[in-house]
Amino acid sequence: MNNFDSYLLPPSTLDSADDADDLQFLFQRPQTPLPTEPTYTDLTPPHLESALPTVLSGSPTDSVNPMSMFYASEGVTKVWDDFLQTNAKGRNSSFHAKDYYVVHAVSPYFMLDPTEPGAWFITWPGTAGKDNPSGMSRLITGTPLRLEDISVCAYTCSLEFHVYHCILGLAFLRQGGYTFYHTNPHVFTCETIPRAEDPVSTTITIPDYHTTKTGQYLTIQPSTFNQEMVPGYPNLARPPRRLWEYRNEEEKKQEKFDWFTSSENDIREEVASILKAREFGSG
Repeated sequence: MNNFDSYLLPPSTLDSADDADDLQFLFQRPQTPLPTEPTYTDLTPPHLESALPTVLSGSPTDSVNPMSMFYASEGVTKVWDDFLQTNAKGRNSSFHAKDYYVVHAVSPYFMLDPTEPGAWFITWPGTAGKDNPSGMSRLITGTPLRLEDISVCAYTCSLEFHVYHCILGLAFLRQGGYTFYHTNPHVFTCETIPRAEDPVSTTITIPDYHTTKTGQYLTIQPSTFNQEMVPGYPNLARPPRRLWEYRNEEEKKQEKFDWFTSSENDIREEVASILKAREFGSG
């Protein structure tokens, strides 16, 4: 069984201030202005948008690691190219950084309730959600993927950044809201300055609304990865909770409702929730 405690320790820092100066050029913003509208097509069905959280991983939308391949500068791209050429293994492992489709995902680290085995949960299709002639998702078997977990950048040590390069394999399991895929691993790193390590899991889960027909033939099995089902939708789920999401829930519970400054609608909702809780308790 994997020891998750080791992944809760802060990563090693830079050896010296000189090293930090040498690496400053990597973190320069790209010269091209960012587009006002996203260049991808989100394949989420419109009737599910209200049910899906805007950021499934729980991270702020403006939290971007300087080593992300989204709008990466030439310096950042070169670092990843050198890292891949030196450390990538497995079939078709000679790809360059820009050959991988970049997606956001929740890594199997810092889970509130870790499972064995663990899995990566894709939360945003990124460049794999662009239109193509078939109009389908590119999250299909044989696709080179770069999974980035930017949530750890906001809630852990600033040097923590989980990135997994792989080739998407065959679907082998379906559970509440997700289809599970094998992968052909290339390389994994959990630090902003990339350093090759062994991943705790090479399994990837893709939301069912992004899954192609090849994965939909599988029978849905009971959920065992602690994913959270969305109320009102029989096969739609959020990724498992992380350690910081538990802290956020505890903070919300400690907040007292302000009866004097709250709006009339908020007061009605609060009264309804109190009555419902009492009814449930008496039943």
